[in-house]
This record gives sequence, C-alpha cells and structure tokens, in this order.
Amino acid sequence: SLNLGEASEGEEPETEENYSGPVLVQVSVIDALLQGFYDGICPTGDLLEWGDFGIGTFHELNGEMVVLNDTVFQVLSTGEVKKPANDVTTPFAAVTEWENDTTFSVSGISYDSLKTNFKHYFPTPNLFYAVKISGEFSYMKTRSVPAQSKPYLPLAEVTKTQPEFEFSNVEGDIIGFYCPAYAQGINVTGLHLHFLTADRKGGGHILSFQVKNATLEVEYLSDYRLILPSGGDFLGGDFTIDRTDDLENAEK
Repeated sequence: SLNLGEASEGEEPETEENYSGPVLVQVSVIDALLQGFYDGICPTGDLLEWGDFGIGTFHELNGEMVVLNDTVFQVLSTGEVKKPANDVTTPFAAVTEWENDTTFSVSGISYDSLKTNFKHYFPTPNLFYAVKISGEFSYMKTRSVPAQSKPYLPLAEVTKTQPEFEFSNVEGDIIGFYCPAYAQGINVTGLHLHFLTADRKGGGHILSFQVKNATLEVEYLSDYRLILPSGGDFLGGDFTIDRTDDLENAEK
C-alpha cells in the first residue's frame, strides 16, 4: 500500500497546504527540447535548492546531467565528466530530494527486462517515481551529445550523430525517473535514466545496460512542480504537434 495522501482514522488528510513529502521539480518540458530550444533558463545552482537527485542537460545541449548526493555532474560528448559552476544554466532538468521508499536486490536484469517486469518493482504506472540502481554492471551503453550552435537543430536530428560510450564490468549509479503516460509532452514517459561511473569519470544518457549485481531503489513521487520559461523561443513554440516519434528516436 502506498498510503500517499491517505489519512488514518482521526488524522487530517494531506492537502497541498500540509503535504510534506518529496516534490518532483522540473524545468521546462520535453517538447521544448525536441523543438530545439536549448538556451538555458535556470542556473544549475538553483536546482540544488530543490533537490539532491536528478537528471537533465545544459545550455546549448552541452552534455548529460546527473545530480547525485547534492552534486551536479556534467558528462560531456568527449566522455569526460566535470562539475559545472553554479551559474551554468539548464534548458531542461528534473530534480527531487531523494527518499528511498522500497529496495530490491537485482542481478542479471537489463533495461528491457526492467521495463517488461515493471509491475514487479513499481506498484502502479500512474505515479511518478525516482529510480536509483547502484552496483556492478556487466554492460552499459550511454550517449552524450555535443554542444550545439544556433540555429539549433531539433533533438531527433542532433542525436543521429551522437557520440556513444560502452562500458564492461563497471561499477556506478543509474539515476533517473519514471513518468506516467499522461505526462506525454511534459517529460519523457516511461523510464528515463542516466549513468555515472563510481569513479565519476564516465557516464551519460543510458541506451542499454545489463546488471551484474546491484541494488534497485524506488522513491514514490506524488507532488509535482513545473517551472516554465518566461520568454525566449518557448513563447513562440508549437506545442500542438505530437512529437512521440521524435522523442523515441532521440531517446534510442
């Protein structure tokens, strides 16, 4: 039983005013990124005020973001990992305060099998979840796109020539979120995961993985905050188009 927002007999139900659980805070929407809106709108230092765990990208699409243990990491298209200055901005990111709700010991599972056996790890497909898998991976394949210059190409075009990285028998952390189907256009629906090696020298957006021996932790998220751009290309964007195919191509 999730008991999210439910009250026991004699207790006051949780409302927006008294809810004190973790909040998923998101900057902009995925359909903006798919249109090629890569100008940063929020300093990464601000993200740490809202959460210590999350993923995203950077101004001009310059690398993949991993937020872990209250630290922002930037995986560049060269494969190098660095810690950006707090004033480096992001056009799209999602963060939360990490609070583990349930834990599984896993071995031998892959990205595909995690999706296929979703109900074993997640009680319902209709909530948001933060997901962390820490341990040993027999195989990991990631990508990170290089910084773009204007005029920006749509994301699905950029990722056609993305640098990809492969790791064998590597230790590290998978960080990311699950978003339900009704979040289409707002965030990546389903699982969206990034990787960071244990030595913090490699990682990226995950394309494929195989677990050797790891711990899967899940956090239930029932409170959501969306921060939209107040200007720039976003205000002239076209959000009437179904970009599901573009997103699938960009993610894979």
